[in-house]
Amino acid sequence: MNSFARFLLLGLLFVGLMAAGCSSWKAPVTAINPEYVDAQELKLKIRELADQLLATMPNQSLTGLVAMPTSFVNQDNVQQSSPFGRLVGESLIYEFNQRGFPVREYRLPGYIDIIPQQGDFALLRKGLVNTVGEKWAALIIGTYYRTPDAVFVNARLVRAADGMVLRTGQLVLVNNELVAQLTTATAAPAATATGTGTAQPVAPKPLMSSGTMTIKPAPWSGASSSKKYSQGSRARSAK
Repeated sequence: MNSFARFLLLGLLFVGLMAAGCSSWKAPVTAINPEYVDAQELKLKIRELADQLLATMPNQSLTGLVAMPTSFVNQDNVQQSSPFGRLVGESLIYEFNQRGFPVREYRLPGYIDIIPQQGDFALLRKGLVNTVGEKWAALIIGTYYRTPDAVFVNARLVRAADGMVLRTGQLVLVNNELVAQLTTATAAPAATATGTGTAQPVAPKPLMSSGTMTIKPAPWSGASSSKKYSQGSRARSAK
């Protein structure tokens, strides 16, 4: 076999191998989980809500205020929340902080509860937080109303000292599977020793000297003295 024929044969073999390889190769398929898309959409909607509440920042009427986000509640029962209501409140802590608006974490009991095999806990969702007359406190409160097709969300930034509504926001969400699952109300709290489901002020741990927690106003709040609050995390609706 002369050199030309040998070269031609090798060329044909190479082309055949390339053709076989190409026929078996497929482009990777990147499937997006619809539930993940819904979760991202909900996050963006909450961000939109924060934009509405702070659309006029900076503003003189908001100077010196510190935000205290709370759980959003059922419009028809303001003593009832859900995973959705708590998620919105938690997300607004992030959104306000990212925009430079001071936020107060008011669920700190003043100690870290270390439980073996479970974890180290610094937040408390039991008790009351007194906000009456606090000129620096701005409560983020809201309600939601669910229909078979949509969920209507209304939010307010309220001055705790006098109940003045400073800012408002509103959303309409598609009642998809994720939103429907999150807006399903949680069970009512178990009855306490007093026979009701209302949260009572929490007894202090031995390492604490009293049943109150002192929170010093932030430097930007303009408050002149420290304030005391009952332990817990309630701006009227328990989370």
